[in-house]
Amino acid sequence: MGATKLARAMCAIALFNGALFLCVKDEAFAGEREERVKKLTADLRKSKDAKARITALQELGELAQIKKSLVQDSLPDIYKAVEDKDPGVRAAAAETLGKADEPYDKAGDILVKMLKDDKETGVKIGAAKGLAAMGMTAKAALPALQEVVQATKGEKKGPLNQLNTAAKSAVQLIRGTKK
Repeated sequence: MGATKLARAMCAIALFNGALFLCVKDEAFAGEREERVKKLTADLRKSKDAKARITALQELGELAQIKKSLVQDSLPDIYKAVEDKDPGVRAAAAETLGKADEPYDKAGDILVKMLKDDKETGVKIGAAKGLAAMGMTAKAALPALQEVVQATKGEKKGPLNQLNTAAKSAVQLIRGTKK
């Protein structure tokens, strides 16, 4: 009898602790995330190493998908990275910009311009992924994406095939036909 009461009491405590954790977990990790964003933004702003800037942008994109307000202060640096001389940084910035849930009228034109005009296929792929991340709000980008799909149609291997795949995926996500 005593063991049953003890087991029930322990279960009640565990249930209470679990419920409490679910209620406060976002606040508990918020400070940690904010510090991480500050470090990533500093890396993006000050690092001479392109790989470090790319990693910072990728992580900022992931954090933006969790909670947009986390990267709000980093947005000027993300916009600046879109014009970086390194194509890997530009590609990562384009994708991160889309993930940051920026309004289409602010970020969409930049991504479409990158998709159309950048000479590097990797940057075009990043722009297509950024537009895909914007989802249905990027409907105005559909003609540019469809143009890329047509231009890269029939590519079986390499970067142009990857661009075709990214553009097709973006079209489907923007139309709401892919989840």
